[in-house]
Amino acid sequence: MIQIGKIIKKVPIFRMLGKESIDFIVERLKFKTFQKGEAICKSGDPGEEMYIIISGQTDICIGEPGSEQVVATLKSGDYFGEMALLTGEPRSATVLATEACETFVLYKNDFDVILERYPSISLSMGKIVSQRLRDTLKKAASMPKTDNIEAKSDGSGPKGSLKDMALVDLISFCEGNSLTGSMKITRDSETGHFEFERGQLVSVKLGGTKEDEALDKMLSWEDGDFEITVRPLTLSKESKAAEEEIEVKSILIVNNSMVVRKVIERAFKGLGYKVKTASNIDNSMNELAVENIDIIISDVKLSDGNGIDFINKVREQEDLPFIFITDNAIKAEFEEQLKQLGNAELTKTHEVSEIVKLVENKIL
Repeated sequence: MIQIGKIIKKVPIFRMLGKESIDFIVERLKFKTFQKGEAICKSGDPGEEMYIIISGQTDICIGEPGSEQVVATLKSGDYFGEMALLTGEPRSATVLATEACETFVLYKNDFDVILERYPSISLSMGKIVSQRLRDTLKKAASMPKTDNIEAKSDGSGPKGSLKDMALVDLISFCEGNSLTGSMKITRDSETGHFEFERGQLVSVKLGGTKEDEALDKMLSWEDGDFEITVRPLTLSKESKAAEEEIEVKSILIVNNSMVVRKVIERAFKGLGYKVKTASNIDNSMNELAVENIDIIISDVKLSDGNGIDFINKVREQEDLPFIFITDNAIKAEFEEQLKQLGNAELTKTHEVSEIVKLVENKIL
């Protein structure tokens, strides 16, 4: 099950923030979907947002249209575009949805609000790193298609000569594109291997040489050939076991509007929750009679009663937590009644990201 707050904590520029700060960021995420084959962003587009993938899969591509090279594949729980928040420069890679995708988006204007509230987020280092990665991507994307540098038709990354691209820039390229895969460096009779996992360099091999010595030696090579191979992301046995240990939570979404139900349902299913929906109190009670539900997300006004009627009816059977979606007509009396009943929250907005945050705070 994906926890949005934990994903945000993985982003380098947000890593040092506390829970309150992370919650503040989560509230500003926007829900957005993309169809299979749709470009989420294109090379040259303004860099004004960061994306977190809830469900689906994307390819990170560089090069001219029609001859793009796939340099990384991202899936549920991955993120991209965080550097765009730092520089605002045009995109230097195209991101294509290879499956129907659901995402949360953090836009630049919301990021500016976050910076204003939490000035401890250092931009200086981020800008330096971002510019270097961006220059590397541009250099790779502009490589001529010669015998030394060519695209591979099997979905692998680029290959070419160290005369055209230094090893240090190749490593930055792999890190900056969240590569999961390998890079082979060959010079004369020597062959070195680099392994990357989600952009992290996890091993360096050059014969029987120690890793640090192997890296120092290969960094000094001014000629030779490189070949990058992209590997589909897979969970290790340990990761799979840890994932299996996570209890899948069940949510009941109750709303008059089918559209609202579907939007919230898609978001939570993409995050790994079990989801049931209902249009009114009576249908909800039928669901509760046959399903084990951990939390209820409800409209304040339903066709056969209001939120207080609903919560009282449910509480006759079990003390389930409630999240009520705010309504412009809500009176202070309703909020006071919720406080007295306890274990219930009222959203401040209609944003799916805020609902997600409240649910995760309640039941995870």
